[in-house]
Amino acid sequence: MASWKEIERIRKNPAEARAIAQRLLKFPSIDMTDWEAMFLDTMADRPVDRGDLTTLQVEKLLQIRDDLTFVPTTRDGFSVQILMDKIHLGRNDLTEEDEEWFVRVRERDGYAIARKNIGRLLRLARELRLIDEEAAA
Repeated sequence: MASWKEIERIRKNPAEARAIAQRLLKFPSIDMTDWEAMFLDTMADRPVDRGDLTTLQVEKLLQIRDDLTFVPTTRDGFSVQILMDKIHLGRNDLTEEDEEWFVRVRERDGYAIARKNIGRLLRLARELRLIDEEAAA
């Protein structure tokens, strides 16, 4: 999560906000909602001489950035690599939608995962009884 200091710094520097949005637009569209993609398009095309951004605009921009950050472990210390290997073995027991998502993410991302997808990965691990229901709740 972004600090208020970072939010204020970027709020007063539209060029930096624009650069962040342009960099995030290079991520595959699978990792963001349509609204997030449109928001980033707007921010990337925003003239830098238009003035300061609102706090809410910067908060959302940094939230998208943080959600798209790839991590090798979960907040609770589970290794994404180990979870992915074990889920891969049991993927046929998942719903078709979850299996397709998992295979696509694993092929593309390898052994790190976008922070926003950790919840779904942990849900799959719980469904396959790879981790306890209480773990990573």
